[in-house]
Amino acid sequence: MSTTTVNTESGAPHVAPPRGGFRLPTIDTPIKPVSFGRLVRVETRKQIDTLAGRWFLIILGLVIVVTMTIMLFVGQGDHDYGTYLAAAGVPLGIFLPVLGILSATQEWSQRTAMTTFTLEPRRGRVIWAKVASTLLIGLGAVVATLILGAVGRLLGDLRGAETPWGIDGWLIGGITLMMLLYVMQGLAFGLALLNTPAAIVAFFALPTLLPLMNLVSWLQTPYEWIDLTMTSSPLTSGVAMTGEQWAQLAVSVVLWVGVPLTIGVWRVLRREVK
Repeated sequence: MSTTTVNTESGAPHVAPPRGGFRLPTIDTPIKPVSFGRLVRVETRKQIDTLAGRWFLIILGLVIVVTMTIMLFVGQGDHDYGTYLAAAGVPLGIFLPVLGILSATQEWSQRTAMTTFTLEPRRGRVIWAKVASTLLIGLGAVVATLILGAVGRLLGDLRGAETPWGIDGWLIGGITLMMLLYVMQGLAFGLALLNTPAAIVAFFALPTLLPLMNLVSWLQTPYEWIDLTMTSSPLTSGVAMTGEQWAQLAVSVVLWVGVPLTIGVWRVLRREVK
């Protein structure tokens, strides 16, 4: 509690500082910039520590539990570790990018961009923090996939599974890369559109419409190079990809991740904050 005294020389009241607790910094206190690590922590918390993010993760977890339960009753659960990995990884790969979309769009849909860019006026650092937090969530999803796959296989062993546990390192590496690409694609779409419904619809609708290119003969070859779902499928085959497959993956990544990410960065850097 502060106390008020009177300065005997000037006669002006003098307010003594409060004892303990919060104290306002003086005008000559140097201001330290927000560290990049703190920005990454804040952006990560925004994705998973909100009501929408929390319920999304709960529902996603329930979907994975149902999928793993079905796997245990199909063939008496006698599947190898890679099959259980795929069962846990497919729902994550499909729905987890929505968190990346929310990370990019919630600043504008919930009108918190002014607060964010007031605390950190350098918008580029905020964007890079979103990229870093999204990649960390992708890596966390890979770890969760490995753990859930192991749990499913152990439960299969309890049901008398006889299939070997063996798994190839190419499969783990492929799942990791695919998960990172998909969550980055979600972030890129969110930054490019800056609108949650539009970004979610575009993310799920455009890849669904791409196979229609196969109906036109002269578009079948380009389709093999631009469909990210198709070019990334060899990542989960467990074998090394050929040079042509890597080239096809690179082209589709540039088209579906690089282009919208570039557009999104340009929009965020130039858009007026209201």
